[in-house]
Amino acid sequence: MADDSTPSALERISAPWLVRLSLIPRWLFLIVLGALLFAGLYLENAIGGLLLLILALFLAWLASLGWSHVSPLGRILRLFTVGVLVYLAVGKFMGR
Repeated sequence: MADDSTPSALERISAPWLVRLSLIPRWLFLIVLGALLFAGLYLENAIGGLLLLILALFLAWLASLGWSHVSPLGRILRLFTVGVLVYLAVGKFMGR
């Protein structure tokens, strides 16, 4: 098991991206995520599925970074959220 003070490879690779994300105003960040979700749910084709899949991948990336610091219930909720987004994206790709 790795020492908690040593960052993982994912954390080292993600650090510059997280710094860039932290420079974006929170309200703008939330609007962009909400727009991705709304557009992905609204569009009835593969583009909607792609938007939902991008959102799911982004949330999975953030969830994986904080995985060891989250309670078991928090882990289940994160998995559920990503799973629902992937399910909806696949449905969009299949034309539902």
